[in-house]
Amino acid sequence: MNILLYSIQVTPNVHCIVPKQKSTSIHSFAMSRYKQPESLESLALSQLGHWLALQAENLMAPTTLLTQHSPSEAQKVLSHKVESIRIYLDFHVPWTLQDKFVDRALKSLSELLEKTKKSMGFRGSMSTFVSQMNVVVKMTEALFTKNFTYVSIDAIPKMMRSVFYSKMHMLTGLVYLNLGSLSGGWKTADMETSIIQCLKELHLLKYLFINYDCTDNILKCIVDNCKLIMKLDVSCSKCVTNESIVIICKLRSLRSIQLYHTFVTWEGFVNLLVNSKNLEDIGRCDEIGTVLEFISFNCPEDIPLKLRVFVSRYAKYKHLKLAIELCPYIRNMTVFHNTLQSDLMVLIGLKDLCELKLLSCDFYADQVKQVLEVKGCNLSYLHLEHVDQLDLNALMYISQMCPLLETLTFYNCSLIQHTSLYTKKLEILPFRNLKKLTCVSAFTDEQLLFLLTNCVNVTFIQTGTAIQFTDQFIDKLLDINPLIYLKELRIMQSDFLTIAAIEKIIQSCISLEILVELESWSSISETDREY
Repeated sequence: MNILLYSIQVTPNVHCIVPKQKSTSIHSFAMSRYKQPESLESLALSQLGHWLALQAENLMAPTTLLTQHSPSEAQKVLSHKVESIRIYLDFHVPWTLQDKFVDRALKSLSELLEKTKKSMGFRGSMSTFVSQMNVVVKMTEALFTKNFTYVSIDAIPKMMRSVFYSKMHMLTGLVYLNLGSLSGGWKTADMETSIIQCLKELHLLKYLFINYDCTDNILKCIVDNCKLIMKLDVSCSKCVTNESIVIICKLRSLRSIQLYHTFVTWEGFVNLLVNSKNLEDIGRCDEIGTVLEFISFNCPEDIPLKLRVFVSRYAKYKHLKLAIELCPYIRNMTVFHNTLQSDLMVLIGLKDLCELKLLSCDFYADQVKQVLEVKGCNLSYLHLEHVDQLDLNALMYISQMCPLLETLTFYNCSLIQHTSLYTKKLEILPFRNLKKLTCVSAFTDEQLLFLLTNCVNVTFIQTGTAIQFTDQFIDKLLDINPLIYLKELRIMQSDFLTIAAIEKIIQSCISLEILVELESWSSISETDREY
Protein backbone atom coordinates (compact mmCIF):
# COMPACT_ATOMS: atom_id res chain seq x y z
CA MET A 1 0.00 0.00 0.00
CA ASN A 2 1.33 3.41 -0.96
CA ILE A 3 0.71 6.35 1.34
CA LEU A 4 0.25 9.77 -0.21
CA LEU A 5 2.38 12.27 1.74
CA TYR A 6 2.84 15.99 1.30
CA SER A 7 6.07 17.93 1.28
CA ILE A 8 6.10 21.65 1.92
CA GLN A 9 8.13 23.55 -0.65
CA VAL A 10 8.98 27.12 0.24
CA THR A 11 10.16 29.85 -2.08
CA PRO A 12 10.66 33.50 -1.12
CA ASN A 13 7.13 34.46 -2.11
CA VAL A 14 5.25 31.18 -2.56
CA HIS A 15 4.16 28.49 -0.12
CA CYS A 16 2.68 25.43 -1.79
CA ILE A 17 1.90 21.85 -0.87
CA VAL A 18 2.90 19.25 -3.42
CA PRO A 19 1.78 15.61 -3.19
CA LYS A 20 4.46 13.00 -3.64
CA GLN A 21 4.60 9.22 -3.54
CA LYS A 22 6.45 7.68 -0.61
CA SER A 23 6.99 4.25 0.81
CA THR A 24 4.64 2.81 3.40
CA SER A 25 6.77 3.84 6.37
CA ILE A 26 5.36 6.96 7.94
CA HIS A 27 8.76 7.56 9.59
CA SER A 28 10.39 8.17 6.22
CA PHE A 29 8.64 11.55 5.95
CA ALA A 30 11.28 14.30 6.07
CA MET A 31 10.54 18.00 6.29
CA SER A 32 12.43 20.39 4.04
CA ARG A 33 15.33 22.13 5.78
CA TYR A 34 14.65 25.38 3.94
CA LYS A 35 13.57 28.19 6.29
CA GLN A 36 12.81 25.81 9.13
CA PRO A 37 11.01 27.21 12.18
CA GLU A 38 12.58 26.96 15.60
CA SER A 39 12.06 23.70 17.46
CA LEU A 40 9.37 23.51 20.12
CA GLU A 41 12.10 23.11 22.72
CA SER A 42 13.78 26.32 21.58
CA LEU A 43 10.48 28.22 21.52
CA ALA A 44 9.58 26.98 25.00
CA LEU A 45 12.94 28.05 26.44
CA SER A 46 12.67 31.48 24.83
CA GLN A 47 9.17 32.00 26.19
CA LEU A 48 10.28 30.90 29.65
CA GLY A 49 13.08 33.47 29.46
CA HIS A 50 10.53 36.15 28.50
CA TRP A 51 8.31 35.00 31.37
CA LEU A 52 11.15 35.49 33.85
CA ALA A 53 11.80 39.00 32.51
CA LEU A 54 8.06 39.71 32.78
CA GLN A 55 8.12 38.67 36.45
CA ALA A 56 10.92 41.15 37.04
CA GLU A 57 9.02 43.88 35.21
CA ASN A 58 5.86 43.21 37.24
CA LEU A 59 7.85 43.48 40.48
CA MET A 60 9.30 46.88 39.62
CA ALA A 61 6.33 49.06 40.61
CA PRO A 62 5.51 47.46 44.00
CA THR A 63 9.20 47.22 44.92
CA THR A 64 9.80 50.88 44.04
CA LEU A 65 6.77 51.94 46.07
CA LEU A 66 7.80 49.87 49.10
CA THR A 67 11.38 51.13 48.88
CA GLN A 68 10.19 54.69 49.44
CA HIS A 69 8.77 53.70 52.85
CA SER A 70 11.07 50.87 53.98
CA PRO A 71 14.10 49.94 51.85
CA SER A 72 15.03 46.97 54.05
CA GLU A 73 11.50 45.55 53.89
CA ALA A 74 11.47 46.03 50.11
CA GLN A 75 14.69 44.01 49.77
CA LYS A 76 13.30 41.31 52.04
CA VAL A 77 10.09 40.98 50.02
CA LEU A 78 12.00 41.03 46.72
CA SER A 79 14.40 38.33 47.93
CA HIS A 80 11.46 36.15 48.97
CA LYS A 81 9.79 36.56 45.55
CA VAL A 82 13.02 35.75 43.68
CA GLU A 83 13.65 32.70 45.88
CA SER A 84 10.12 31.42 45.17
CA ILE A 85 10.70 31.78 41.42
CA ARG A 86 14.11 30.07 41.75
CA ILE A 87 12.56 27.05 43.50
CA TYR A 88 9.79 26.93 40.88
CA LEU A 89 12.28 26.93 37.99
CA ASP A 90 14.55 24.42 39.73
CA PHE A 91 11.63 21.99 39.97
CA HIS A 92 10.12 22.47 36.50
CA VAL A 93 13.07 23.02 34.12
CA PRO A 94 14.62 19.67 33.07
CA TRP A 95 18.24 19.49 34.21
CA THR A 96 19.39 18.72 30.66
CA LEU A 97 18.01 22.08 29.47
CA GLN A 98 19.16 24.26 32.37
CA ASP A 99 22.21 25.74 30.60
CA LYS A 100 20.20 26.52 27.45
CA PHE A 101 17.49 28.12 29.55
CA VAL A 102 20.00 30.31 31.39
CA ASP A 103 21.30 31.64 28.05
CA ARG A 104 17.78 32.60 26.94
CA ALA A 105 16.88 34.05 30.35
CA LEU A 106 20.02 36.20 30.52
CA LYS A 107 19.24 37.52 27.06
CA SER A 108 15.68 38.43 28.10
CA LEU A 109 16.85 40.08 31.34
CA SER A 110 19.52 41.97 29.42
CA GLU A 111 16.87 43.27 27.02
CA LEU A 112 14.80 44.38 30.02
CA LEU A 113 17.81 46.25 31.40
CA GLU A 114 18.18 48.14 28.12
CA LYS A 115 14.45 48.85 28.01
CA THR A 116 14.58 50.23 31.55
CA LYS A 117 17.58 52.43 30.72
CA LYS A 118 15.80 53.92 27.71
CA SER A 119 12.66 54.60 29.75
CA MET A 120 14.64 56.86 32.09
CA GLY A 121 13.69 60.32 30.90
CA PHE A 122 15.52 63.60 31.52
CA ARG A 123 13.21 64.41 34.43
CA GLY A 124 12.93 60.84 35.71
CA SER A 125 13.47 59.94 39.34
CA MET A 126 16.92 58.48 39.94
CA SER A 127 15.74 56.55 43.00
CA THR A 128 12.98 54.93 40.93
CA PHE A 129 15.45 54.06 38.18
CA VAL A 130 17.92 52.49 40.64
CA SER A 131 15.14 50.47 42.26
CA GLN A 132 13.96 49.15 38.88
CA MET A 133 17.46 48.17 37.81
CA ASN A 134 18.01 46.45 41.15
CA VAL A 135 14.93 44.28 40.58
CA VAL A 136 16.24 43.08 37.20
CA VAL A 137 19.71 42.33 38.56
CA LYS A 138 18.24 40.58 41.60
CA MET A 139 16.11 38.38 39.35
CA THR A 140 19.34 36.87 38.01
CA GLU A 141 19.53 34.89 41.26
CA ALA A 142 16.48 32.90 40.14
CA LEU A 143 18.79 31.11 37.68
CA PHE A 144 21.10 29.79 40.39
CA THR A 145 20.24 26.11 40.69
CA LYS A 146 22.24 22.93 41.18
CA ASN A 147 21.63 21.97 37.53
CA PHE A 148 23.52 24.99 36.17
CA THR A 149 26.78 23.50 34.81
CA TYR A 150 28.38 26.13 32.54
CA VAL A 151 29.40 29.72 33.38
CA SER A 152 31.54 32.07 31.30
CA ILE A 153 31.69 35.47 32.97
CA ASP A 154 32.70 37.27 29.77
CA ALA A 155 29.39 36.25 28.16
CA ILE A 156 27.31 37.69 31.01
CA PRO A 157 26.11 41.34 30.89
CA LYS A 158 28.42 43.47 33.05
CA MET A 159 25.67 44.70 35.33
CA MET A 160 24.80 41.11 36.30
CA ARG A 161 28.34 39.89 36.94
CA SER A 162 28.40 41.08 40.55
CA VAL A 163 25.56 38.65 41.34
CA PHE A 164 27.53 35.77 39.85
CA TYR A 165 30.66 36.67 41.80
CA SER A 166 28.76 36.90 45.10
CA LYS A 167 26.44 33.90 44.61
CA MET A 168 28.71 31.52 42.70
CA HIS A 169 28.87 29.17 45.69
CA MET A 170 25.20 28.30 45.05
CA LEU A 171 26.09 26.70 41.71
CA THR A 172 27.18 23.39 43.21
CA GLY A 173 26.69 21.55 39.91
CA LEU A 174 29.17 23.67 37.94
CA VAL A 175 31.45 21.70 35.62
CA TYR A 176 32.86 24.58 33.54
CA LEU A 177 33.79 27.97 35.02
CA ASN A 178 35.52 30.77 33.13
CA LEU A 179 36.13 33.74 35.43
CA GLY A 180 37.81 35.70 32.63
CA SER A 181 40.40 38.35 33.40
CA LEU A 182 38.78 39.39 36.73
CA SER A 183 40.65 42.53 37.87
CA GLY A 184 43.34 42.18 35.21
CA GLY A 185 45.91 41.66 37.95
CA TRP A 186 45.30 45.05 39.58
CA LYS A 187 43.33 43.85 42.62
CA THR A 188 44.45 40.25 43.04
CA ALA A 189 44.48 40.41 46.85
CA ASP A 190 40.93 41.82 46.90
CA MET A 191 39.61 39.12 44.57
CA GLU A 192 41.26 36.21 46.37
CA THR A 193 38.79 35.86 49.26
CA SER A 194 35.64 35.85 47.09
CA ILE A 195 37.15 33.36 44.63
CA ILE A 196 38.13 30.98 47.42
CA GLN A 197 34.68 31.26 48.97
CA CYS A 198 32.97 30.16 45.76
CA LEU A 199 35.48 27.42 44.85
CA LYS A 200 34.99 25.71 48.22
CA GLU A 201 31.52 24.58 47.09
CA LEU A 202 32.28 23.62 43.48
CA HIS A 203 33.22 19.97 43.97
CA LEU A 204 32.18 18.87 40.45
CA LEU A 205 34.31 21.42 38.61
CA LYS A 206 36.40 20.03 35.74
CA TYR A 207 37.33 23.11 33.69
CA LEU A 208 38.51 26.30 35.40
CA PHE A 209 39.88 29.53 33.89
CA ILE A 210 41.35 32.19 36.22
CA ASN A 211 43.48 34.66 34.27
CA TYR A 212 45.60 37.37 35.92
CA ASP A 213 44.40 36.87 39.52
CA CYS A 214 45.26 33.30 40.51
CA THR A 215 47.33 32.87 43.71
CA ASP A 216 48.84 30.02 45.71
CA ASN A 217 45.96 30.21 48.20
CA ILE A 218 43.46 29.79 45.37
CA LEU A 219 45.44 26.82 44.04
CA LYS A 220 45.41 25.22 47.50
CA CYS A 221 41.65 25.68 47.63
CA ILE A 222 41.33 24.00 44.22
CA VAL A 223 43.44 21.05 45.39
CA ASP A 224 41.32 20.61 48.53
CA ASN A 225 37.86 21.08 47.01
CA CYS A 226 37.95 20.61 43.21
CA LYS A 227 39.50 17.18 42.91
CA LEU A 228 38.02 16.49 39.46
CA ILE A 229 39.82 19.39 37.74
CA MET A 230 41.04 18.30 34.30
CA LYS A 231 41.84 21.66 32.71
CA LEU A 232 43.23 24.70 34.52
CA ASP A 233 44.12 28.04 32.89
CA VAL A 234 46.00 30.54 35.09
CA SER A 235 47.64 32.49 32.25
CA CYS A 236 49.04 35.95 33.04
CA SER A 237 48.81 35.40 36.82
CA LYS A 238 51.97 37.00 38.19
CA CYS A 239 51.53 35.33 41.59
CA VAL A 240 51.97 31.88 40.01
CA THR A 241 55.65 30.89 40.35
CA ASN A 242 57.81 27.77 40.55
CA GLU A 243 56.60 27.31 44.13
CA SER A 244 53.04 27.08 42.79
CA ILE A 245 53.99 24.02 40.75
CA VAL A 246 54.30 21.97 43.95
CA ILE A 247 50.62 22.69 44.63
CA ILE A 248 49.50 22.08 41.03
CA CYS A 249 51.18 18.66 40.99
CA LYS A 250 48.71 17.50 43.65
CA LEU A 251 45.86 17.71 41.11
CA ARG A 252 45.84 14.05 40.09
CA SER A 253 43.13 14.38 37.44
CA LEU A 254 44.81 17.32 35.69
CA ARG A 255 45.25 16.87 31.93
CA SER A 256 45.80 20.45 30.74
CA ILE A 257 47.47 23.48 32.38
CA GLN A 258 48.05 26.92 30.84
CA LEU A 259 50.93 28.85 32.45
CA TYR A 260 51.86 31.31 29.70
CA HIS A 261 52.92 34.76 30.97
CA THR A 262 53.28 33.58 34.57
CA PHE A 263 56.53 33.54 36.56
CA VAL A 264 57.03 29.80 36.07
CA THR A 265 60.50 29.17 34.60
CA TRP A 266 61.83 26.14 32.73
CA GLU A 267 62.75 24.52 36.06
CA GLY A 268 59.09 24.75 37.09
CA PHE A 269 57.99 23.07 33.86
CA VAL A 270 60.48 20.25 34.48
CA ASN A 271 59.01 19.71 37.94
CA LEU A 272 55.50 19.80 36.47
CA LEU A 273 56.15 17.22 33.74
CA VAL A 274 58.06 14.87 36.01
CA ASN A 275 55.49 14.88 38.82
CA SER A 276 52.20 15.22 36.90
CA LYS A 277 52.23 11.93 35.04
CA ASN A 278 48.93 12.40 33.22
CA LEU A 279 49.54 15.87 31.74
CA GLU A 280 48.70 16.07 28.04
CA ASP A 281 48.91 19.83 27.48
CA ILE A 282 51.11 22.49 29.15
CA GLY A 283 50.12 25.29 26.77
CA ARG A 284 52.67 27.51 25.09
CA CYS A 285 56.16 26.97 26.50
CA ASP A 286 58.91 28.66 24.51
CA GLU A 287 61.59 26.96 26.65
CA ILE A 288 60.25 23.48 26.02
CA GLY A 289 63.52 22.50 24.34
CA THR A 290 65.53 23.20 27.49
CA VAL A 291 62.88 21.39 29.56
CA LEU A 292 63.05 18.25 27.41
CA GLU A 293 66.85 18.27 27.36
CA PHE A 294 66.97 18.33 31.16
CA ILE A 295 64.43 15.51 31.47
CA SER A 296 66.27 13.44 28.87
CA PHE A 297 69.59 13.65 30.73
CA ASN A 298 68.40 13.64 34.34
CA CYS A 299 65.03 11.85 34.46
CA PRO A 300 65.13 9.05 31.86
CA GLU A 301 62.83 6.92 34.02
CA ASP A 302 59.98 9.40 33.36
CA ILE A 303 60.16 8.92 29.59
CA PRO A 304 57.99 8.76 27.52
CA LEU A 305 55.88 11.77 28.48
CA LYS A 306 52.14 11.75 27.77
CA LEU A 307 52.07 15.20 26.14
CA ARG A 308 49.61 15.39 23.25
CA VAL A 309 49.90 19.13 22.55
CA PHE A 310 53.16 20.91 21.64
CA VAL A 311 53.24 24.71 21.30
CA SER A 312 56.52 26.62 21.02
CA ARG A 313 57.74 29.59 19.00
CA TYR A 314 61.48 29.02 19.39
CA ALA A 315 62.07 25.27 19.10
CA LYS A 316 65.27 24.33 17.26
CA TYR A 317 65.67 21.23 15.11
CA LYS A 318 67.25 19.23 17.93
CA HIS A 319 64.41 20.24 20.23
CA LEU A 320 61.77 19.14 17.72
CA LYS A 321 63.59 15.85 17.30
CA LEU A 322 63.80 15.44 21.07
CA ALA A 323 60.08 16.22 21.41
CA ILE A 324 59.24 13.42 18.99
CA GLU A 325 61.43 10.97 20.90
CA LEU A 326 60.23 11.94 24.39
CA CYS A 327 56.60 12.73 23.51
CA PRO A 328 55.55 10.12 20.92
CA TYR A 329 51.82 10.71 21.53
CA ILE A 330 51.73 14.33 20.26
CA ARG A 331 48.55 14.95 18.25
CA ASN A 332 48.56 18.75 18.07
CA MET A 333 51.76 20.51 16.95
CA THR A 334 52.38 24.26 16.63
CA VAL A 335 55.77 25.20 15.14
CA PHE A 336 57.32 28.57 14.37
CA HIS A 337 59.80 27.69 11.63
CA ASN A 338 63.32 29.11 11.60
CA THR A 339 65.23 28.23 8.43
CA LEU A 340 68.58 28.24 10.25
CA GLN A 341 67.41 26.18 13.22
CA SER A 342 64.70 23.72 12.24
CA ASP A 343 63.84 21.21 9.54
CA LEU A 344 60.12 20.55 9.22
CA MET A 345 60.69 17.05 7.84
CA VAL A 346 61.31 15.93 11.41
CA LEU A 347 57.53 16.14 11.93
CA ILE A 348 56.92 12.98 9.92
CA GLY A 349 58.07 11.02 12.98
CA LEU A 350 54.83 11.85 14.83
CA LYS A 351 52.60 8.85 14.20
CA ASP A 352 49.51 10.35 15.90
CA LEU A 353 49.73 13.88 14.43
CA CYS A 354 46.27 15.10 13.38
CA GLU A 355 46.37 18.87 14.05
CA LEU A 356 49.16 21.01 12.59
CA LYS A 357 49.82 24.74 12.85
CA LEU A 358 52.78 26.11 10.90
CA LEU A 359 54.07 29.67 11.23
CA SER A 360 56.60 31.57 9.12
CA CYS A 361 57.73 29.16 6.42
CA ASP A 362 57.70 28.58 2.64
CA PHE A 363 55.42 25.90 1.23
CA TYR A 364 57.97 24.53 -1.22
CA ALA A 365 61.38 25.67 0.03
CA ASP A 366 60.77 24.49 3.61
CA GLN A 367 59.33 21.13 2.53
CA VAL A 368 55.81 21.73 3.79
CA LYS A 369 54.59 19.87 0.71
CA GLN A 370 56.76 16.87 1.60
CA VAL A 371 55.51 16.87 5.20
CA LEU A 372 51.90 16.86 3.99
CA GLU A 373 52.64 14.05 1.56
CA VAL A 374 53.54 11.83 4.51
CA LYS A 375 51.30 13.12 7.33
CA GLY A 376 48.46 14.83 5.47
CA CYS A 377 46.30 11.71 5.33
CA ASN A 378 45.87 11.88 9.13
CA LEU A 379 45.29 15.63 9.45
CA SER A 380 41.87 16.98 10.40
CA TYR A 381 43.13 20.50 11.24
CA LEU A 382 45.64 22.60 9.28
CA HIS A 383 46.55 26.21 10.13
CA LEU A 384 49.02 28.04 7.87
CA GLU A 385 50.18 31.42 9.17
CA HIS A 386 52.69 33.63 7.36
CA VAL A 387 53.32 30.77 4.94
CA ASP A 388 54.72 31.94 1.59
CA GLN A 389 54.90 30.36 -1.89
CA LEU A 390 51.26 29.31 -1.82
CA ASP A 391 49.73 29.07 -5.29
CA LEU A 392 46.88 27.19 -6.94
CA ASN A 393 49.07 24.11 -7.20
CA ALA A 394 49.72 24.24 -3.44
CA LEU A 395 45.97 24.37 -2.78
CA MET A 396 45.50 21.35 -5.04
CA TYR A 397 48.27 19.47 -3.24
CA ILE A 398 46.64 20.21 0.12
CA SER A 399 43.27 18.97 -1.17
CA GLN A 400 44.80 15.68 -2.34
CA MET A 401 47.23 15.07 0.53
CA CYS A 402 44.81 16.02 3.32
CA PRO A 403 41.49 14.40 2.32
CA LEU A 404 40.18 14.28 5.91
CA LEU A 405 40.66 17.99 6.66
CA GLU A 406 37.78 19.47 8.64
CA THR A 407 39.35 22.84 9.52
CA LEU A 408 41.60 24.85 7.19
CA THR A 409 42.99 28.31 7.97
CA PHE A 410 45.13 30.69 5.92
CA TYR A 411 46.29 33.67 7.98
CA ASN A 412 48.47 36.42 6.50
CA CYS A 413 49.88 34.05 3.91
CA SER A 414 51.50 35.22 0.66
CA LEU A 415 49.71 33.69 -2.31
CA ILE A 416 51.33 33.84 -5.73
CA GLN A 417 50.33 33.10 -9.31
CA HIS A 418 51.31 29.64 -10.47
CA THR A 419 53.89 29.37 -13.24
CA SER A 420 52.74 25.95 -14.43
CA LEU A 421 49.50 24.31 -13.38
CA TYR A 422 49.09 20.83 -11.91
CA THR A 423 47.54 19.04 -14.87
CA LYS A 424 46.90 15.56 -13.50
CA LYS A 425 43.31 14.63 -12.87
CA LEU A 426 42.54 14.99 -9.18
CA GLU A 427 42.11 11.47 -7.83
CA ILE A 428 40.31 12.61 -4.66
CA LEU A 429 37.38 15.00 -4.65
CA PRO A 430 38.85 18.14 -3.01
CA PHE A 431 37.85 19.28 0.49
CA ARG A 432 34.79 17.04 0.78
CA ASN A 433 35.19 16.74 4.58
CA LEU A 434 35.95 20.42 5.19
CA LYS A 435 33.62 22.03 7.74
CA LYS A 436 35.42 25.26 8.65
CA LEU A 437 37.35 27.52 6.26
CA THR A 438 39.11 30.76 7.25
CA CYS A 439 40.90 32.86 4.64
CA VAL A 440 42.58 35.96 6.07
CA SER A 441 45.00 36.39 3.17
CA ALA A 442 44.97 37.87 -0.33
CA PHE A 443 43.61 35.23 -2.72
CA THR A 444 42.98 35.52 -6.44
CA ASP A 445 39.49 34.76 -7.73
CA GLU A 446 40.79 31.56 -9.32
CA GLN A 447 42.25 30.34 -6.03
CA LEU A 448 39.10 31.25 -4.12
CA LEU A 449 36.88 29.51 -6.64
CA PHE A 450 38.89 26.32 -6.31
CA LEU A 451 38.51 26.41 -2.53
CA LEU A 452 34.88 27.48 -2.29
CA THR A 453 33.39 25.48 -5.15
CA ASN A 454 34.80 22.24 -3.78
CA CYS A 455 34.01 22.49 -0.06
CA VAL A 456 30.41 21.40 -0.53
CA ASN A 457 29.90 20.41 3.13
CA VAL A 458 31.37 23.52 4.75
CA THR A 459 29.42 25.03 7.68
CA PHE A 460 31.62 28.06 8.50
CA ILE A 461 33.41 30.53 6.20
CA GLN A 462 35.33 33.65 7.20
CA THR A 463 37.27 35.95 4.88
CA GLY A 464 39.56 38.85 5.75
CA THR A 465 39.73 42.40 4.47
CA ALA A 466 42.21 41.47 1.72
CA ILE A 467 39.50 39.52 -0.12
CA GLN A 468 37.06 41.62 -2.13
CA PHE A 469 34.06 39.66 -3.37
CA THR A 470 31.80 40.96 -6.13
CA ASP A 471 28.19 40.15 -6.95
CA GLN A 472 29.38 38.36 -10.09
CA PHE A 473 31.76 36.17 -8.07
CA ILE A 474 29.00 35.24 -5.60
CA ASP A 475 26.66 34.35 -8.48
CA LYS A 476 29.30 32.19 -10.12
CA LEU A 477 30.20 30.46 -6.85
CA LEU A 478 26.65 29.68 -5.77
CA ASP A 479 25.68 28.42 -9.22
CA ILE A 480 28.42 25.79 -8.85
CA ASN A 481 28.22 25.16 -5.10
CA PRO A 482 25.06 26.46 -3.37
CA LEU A 483 26.65 25.91 0.07
CA ILE A 484 23.52 24.26 1.41
CA TYR A 485 25.17 23.30 4.71
CA LEU A 486 26.68 26.72 5.44
CA LYS A 487 25.54 28.01 8.86
CA GLU A 488 27.84 30.98 9.46
CA LEU A 489 29.32 33.44 6.95
CA ARG A 490 31.68 36.24 7.97
CA ILE A 491 32.87 38.56 5.20
CA MET A 492 34.86 41.11 7.16
CA GLN A 493 34.87 43.89 4.55
CA SER A 494 33.62 44.52 1.03
CA ASP A 495 33.51 47.52 -1.29
CA PHE A 496 31.57 45.79 -4.06
CA LEU A 497 28.92 43.44 -2.65
CA THR A 498 25.36 44.78 -2.87
CA ILE A 499 21.95 43.81 -1.54
CA ALA A 500 21.59 41.53 -4.57
CA ALA A 501 24.45 39.38 -3.28
CA ILE A 502 22.82 39.14 0.14
CA GLU A 503 19.54 38.00 -1.40
CA LYS A 504 21.38 35.42 -3.48
CA ILE A 505 23.22 34.12 -0.40
CA ILE A 506 20.04 33.87 1.67
CA GLN A 507 18.14 32.07 -1.09
CA SER A 508 20.95 29.63 -1.86
CA CYS A 509 22.43 28.88 1.59
CA ILE A 510 19.36 27.22 3.06
CA SER A 511 21.01 26.38 6.41
CA LEU A 512 22.43 29.86 7.01
CA GLU A 513 21.98 31.10 10.58
CA ILE A 514 24.59 33.86 10.94
CA LEU A 515 25.57 36.53 8.39
CA VAL A 516 27.66 39.24 10.02
CA GLU A 517 29.90 42.27 9.41
CA LEU A 518 27.39 43.81 6.97
CA GLU A 519 28.20 47.22 8.45
CA SER A 520 31.64 46.88 6.80
CA TRP A 521 30.13 46.43 3.33
CA SER A 522 30.40 49.95 1.95
CA SER A 523 27.92 49.33 -0.89
CA ILE A 524 25.19 48.33 1.58
CA SER A 525 23.14 51.27 2.83
CA GLU A 526 21.50 51.55 6.24
CA THR A 527 18.15 50.98 4.54
CA ASP A 528 19.48 47.79 2.95
CA ARG A 529 20.70 46.52 6.33
CA GLU A 530 17.32 47.17 7.91
CA TYR A 531 15.68 45.35 5.00
